Amino acid sequence: MYYGYNKKEKILMADIEFIRLLGCESINDIIKNGIADSIRFEDGEIYIKLKDKTIKANFIENIFYTTTDEIRVVKLSNIIELKNSTSQIQLNYNPIYLDVNEISEEMGLSVEDYKLYLNSFINQSIVDYDKLLSGDDKAIKNLSTLALTLKIPNLNILLLKIKKLPKIERPHYIDEYYTKLTLLTIRETPISKRKPKENIFEKEILTLDTKEEKSEGILNSKFTELMGNLEVKEELEAKPKPQPKKSDKDLVNLELDDDFSLLDDGLVPLKEEPTPTKTQQSDTDEIILEDAPKLPIDYNPKIAADELNLPVVLIEEFVEDFIEQAHHDKDHLLASYYQKDMDNIHELGHKLKGAASNLRINELADVLEEIQFCTEYSKLKGLFIKYWGLFKSLEEYMKQPKQL
Repeated sequence: MYYGYNKKEKILMADIEFIRLLGCESINDIIKNGIADSIRFEDGEIYIKLKDKTIKANFIENIFYTTTDEIRVVKLSNIIELKNSTSQIQLNYNPIYLDVNEISEEMGLSVEDYKLYLNSFINQSIVDYDKLLSGDDKAIKNLSTLALTLKIPNLNILLLKIKKLPKIERPHYIDEYYTKLTLLTIRETPISKRKPKENIFEKEILTLDTKEEKSEGILNSKFTELMGNLEVKEELEAKPKPQPKKSDKDLVNLELDDDFSLLDDGLVPLKEEPTPTKTQQSDTDEIILEDAPKLPIDYNPKIAADELNLPVVLIEEFVEDFIEQAHHDKDHLLASYYQKDMDNIHELGHKLKGAASNLRINELADVLEEIQFCTEYSKLKGLFIKYWGLFKSLEEYMKQPKQL
């Protein structure tokens, strides 16, 4: 959405979206109604006060010079109507739909429990507003982790972007985060009426209405415990702790920057898996991923940057983080293979596939999805070798000098 004005602040040009935003039919209507006098710039944002509403937006301004004048072209983004507007309509944003049936099933929660966790996340975001503005990276990371856990990639990616930016450049992206927070919309349909892979849902707008006090109190207590555990950085006792059963309904599958496991007594870092021994490999084929032949991979961070509307440099940093995480998970993947732990292999495949898919590393995401859903143990060796062959090519590509 664009418009342009000269030194005398007279609007000379505008695209059709800007004209309609102001409720006008043509650029002449804008000039006749003197709307240029209602525009003001303040703290890196633009405000347009009309009769029935006030519009606020972020903007980027470029200057073009002619022989007699200079033209300033303004590009608007993240456009909203302020609360004191008559219509109070969100502009230039679409609702962010969450399929609560599918997400809650993946997390092992009931739909109602997921809604309560989601409301707690929103409340925590509101509480942390001042922390985000002050540049508290720990608060940003905690919210990012929770957004990832609740499977809200739109917010998770935006929070990661905020964390990577200098503090002086963060405020308008923080405003965007809270705007998107208000656009969260849940879609729910009874399980009996759902069809696989069909997006036919009844819409339900997310609200912060209170639920039954007893149930909410229990879940909020668990949520508070989860938030507290995210800040634990001290060394933990080496005493072995029992692993939770796979059928436990309270198990929340967290996908964090580091490896974590939610045990009965809290969130703790996973210990390094021991190197597989010969006895473990006695009845299985040995896999040496270092010897896997490199397979060509077609990947361009610029394409991912365009699709995600993020700087290429930021995408490249995320890919480097993914490569580091993949190296870290390699031993866990092999240990699970030798122990024939299909559940753990599926979980690791799911986690890595999600990261690769978000970064648009499609070939890696495809083979990781095969690993995630593979039910025949005999096929895993070939899939692992294919995965690591593609991975080696990706790693080699990222080590090449980048063109400026």
